[in-house]
Amino acid sequence: MEDRAATAPGRLPEHLRGLGVLLAIAVLGLFIVKWNPYFHRALAAAVRHSIGSNIVFSTGVAAPSPSVAAAIQYAQSYFKSVWQAWVLGLLLAATIETLLPRDWLTRVLCSGTLRSSVLGGVLALPGMM
Repeated sequence: MEDRAATAPGRLPEHLRGLGVLLAIAVLGLFIVKWNPYFHRALAAAVRHSIGSNIVFSTGVAAPSPSVAAAIQYAQSYFKSVWQAWVLGLLLAATIETLLPRDWLTRVLCSGTLRSSVLGGVLALPGMM
């Protein structure tokens, strides 16, 4: 019953505002977290012919021997490289959950048709590396 009230015609401007906020957060967040850094990394890789250091090998030439210390060091390095994307994902999930009507998302993305599958893939493309 609550979902039907959320999609009433009088609530449409509110839902469009929510979609606009989601789009703004997604574009700005993806620019800060993904698009701009990877653009600069691509330019640097073209000049240096290297994509940088490996987080597994750290500064060494070979992988460290298996140990708890090596696992902790890898976990810390990995977290440092993904924490911004993790925060952006949580922010986008909270925005979707709060500002978009659940029944509309279900109709658009969970219909089991080719259209909904293609739409889900297209919506995921900007966030891929």
